[in-house]
Amino acid sequence: MIHQAQAERAAALAELANTPEEKRITDAEVYAMIDSLGDVATVLTAKKLPTLEWLYRRLDLELRYKPKERTVDVTVRPRVVSACVRGGVAR
Repeated sequence: MIHQAQAERAAALAELANTPEEKRITDAEVYAMIDSLGDVATVLTAKKLPTLEWLYRRLDLELRYKPKERTVDVTVRPRVVSACVRGGVAR
């Protein structure tokens, strides 16, 4: 029993050690992501598959259904289109 608990603890610590560090984004970066998507409300209300597909791809939308829990995990990784303004540096 103790050996199993120690093995589980070691596995959990190894998983934590290999977890990528979370990068926090600024408010400005969030607004830039939203702006780069254009008029999202129009895209959603149009309900046209090619338009929605474009939006989902731009959002890098990923849905994972967990049947046992009857839940859906949603991941969104928007691609940001950056531009230089007056010699500024784009990220």
